[in-house]
Amino acid sequence: MSDWEFWRYVLIIGSILTYLCWGFVFAIQGLLLLHGRPEAVAWLKGRYTIKSFMRELYAFMPMLFIFHFLLEVLPKMIGLEEAVIRFSVADLIQRAEEALA
Repeated sequence: MSDWEFWRYVLIIGSILTYLCWGFVFAIQGLLLLHGRPEAVAWLKGRYTIKSFMRELYAFMPMLFIFHFLLEVLPKMIGLEEAVIRFSVADLIQRAEEALA
């Protein structure tokens, strides 16, 4: 394995792991924001402008859908939850705009 090949693997694997880790954080905070949690609003105000939030929203949209399924829909399907909050990107954007205004 040459030096270039090693660094290429480091870059690719590092990028994937960074996406997964930050996507996990963003997805959890996004779902908490949809639930109206004040901790999520404080997190949003401390780290984002509406423009930067929108960029990350589009980048981590797949993670949001995956975590919505895992944390909301799946527990409903197996009987652990009684109600599932409807996931709507428009609602998430509206709550972010209200919090950042």
